[in-house]
Amino acid sequence: MEDKITKEFLINKLDERLLGWPYKNILEINNNTDAKLACFILGACFIDVMAGFYFGIDCESSKKDSGKRFKEFVKIYLTKYDSETLWSDLRCGLVHAYAAGYKYLFVHNKPSYHLYETDKKQIVINLDDFIDDVKHAYDRLIEDIRNDDKIFKNARKRYFEMGLMEPKQLDTRSHQVI
Repeated sequence: MEDKITKEFLINKLDERLLGWPYKNILEINNNTDAKLACFILGACFIDVMAGFYFGIDCESSKKDSGKRFKEFVKIYLTKYDSETLWSDLRCGLVHAYAAGYKYLFVHNKPSYHLYETDKKQIVINLDDFIDDVKHAYDRLIEDIRNDDKIFKNARKRYFEMGLMEPKQLDTRSHQVI
């Protein structure tokens, strides 16, 4: 069954379930609320999921080496950022501890300061620029899935083994997921 999944089918599913759901949520939250840190957190999750497709993880391997995958993905697709620092400040610091990082300073509405080094040696990450960079990484990953058979096979494995989140409903009478 796995080998019957075509590149176009997979790309359409990724566009529908990743770009059309979590990435869309990032944009909606950024444009319609003051919950700007939530956008950075969702951005880190989006990087994680893209790394999983790039490396072809399954349920078992998803529990190991997530930091290594995240950092390697950043080195390949988000080259403006220091992978070690993005991992420690964003993925670990903000996502897991809801704490400000030491090297990166997360801001919004400061596009002229994106990747600027402050007097305290912190690097500014402006939210809109970060969101654009994450989208650009997604676009490049999709092109690599389309053009690189190894990356396609990895992404297909990840899709086949773990699927994608999708909206579901619960029938409260029968307790069945619809």
